[in-house]
Amino acid sequence: MLRNPGKLTSTRAIPLLLALLLTACGAGFKEGAYVDTRSGTTYEFGPDGQGRMTGGVSGAPAFTYTVQSDQLIVEYASTPGAPAMFRRVDDKTLERADGTRLALRE
Repeated sequence: MLRNPGKLTSTRAIPLLLALLLTACGAGFKEGAYVDTRSGTTYEFGPDGQGRMTGGVSGAPAFTYTVQSDQLIVEYASTPGAPAMFRRVDDKTLERADGTRLALRE
C-alpha cells in the first residue's frame, strides 16, 4: 500500500523532470525557409529533420539536422562527418560561427 499517494516523491519526480527537459530541448525552433542575409542562399528545414539548401551552390544539397538546446547541427549528405553548427539567436534568426546569419522567411 502506498504511503501518501498524493505526494510527489523523487522516484516519480525524476522521470517527469527528465521528460520535460528532453521535450524542451528543441522547443522554439521554427521549421521553414531561412535565408542567408548576405548571399541569398536558402536553407529549408522540414519538420522531419530533413532539409535542402538552394541558391548557394549548384544543385540543391540535401541535409539532415538536429536541434540541441540553442544549437542546430546540420549534416550535409555530400560531406558526412563535417557538420555545420548554427546557434539560435532568437526565434527567427540562426547564426554560424563565421557570422553568417540566416533569417526566417515569413
